[in-house]
Order: sequence, then structure tokens, then C-alpha cells
Amino acid sequence: MCLRLIAAIPGGYALTAAAVAALGGLLSLFGMTRPDAVALSAMLGFVLYLVLLLWAFAERSLARLWAVFASGLAVCGALLWLMSTLGGSVIR
Repeated sequence: MCLRLIAAIPGGYALTAAAVAALGGLLSLFGMTRPDAVALSAMLGFVLYLVLLLWAFAERSLARLWAVFASGLAVCGALLWLMSTLGGSVIR
């Protein structure tokens, strides 16, 4: 149960924060104004965090839960790194 709590609360928060940052950068990269992109991605982040918390306790396999969280963090981190190296003005 402790590993599930650690995955759900701080792991879900980390994944949500990375997804919000990546989505904000992608939306502003594709033409949305920066304040609108940040506001939209922040609002969607609340929904994503709730879904991740609920799914963390509904998922039977703890290994699958950790794998999805880790791969999601890796994908969001790679997107953030790619946006920062290719389009330096997108992420400051």
C-alpha cells in the first residue's frame, strides 16, 4: 500500500507537472498565445491529476502503474528537452 501511495501522490504530481509543462509548450509552439496555453494546460492538469490518483488505486498491477508513470515522465521530459533545444524561445 505504501508503494501505491508513493506512486499516486508524488508520482502523479510529478507526471502531471511534466505533462502540464509539455502541453503548455506544445500549445504555444502550435500557435496558441502563451498565456492561453498556460491557462489551458493548467486547467487540464487538475483533471489529469485526479484521473491519475483514481487510476493508481484502481489498477491491480503495481508494476504496470510504476511503468506507466515512469514512461509518461520520460516522454514528457523528452518533449521538454526537445522543445528547449530546438525552439529555445518556447520554454524559458
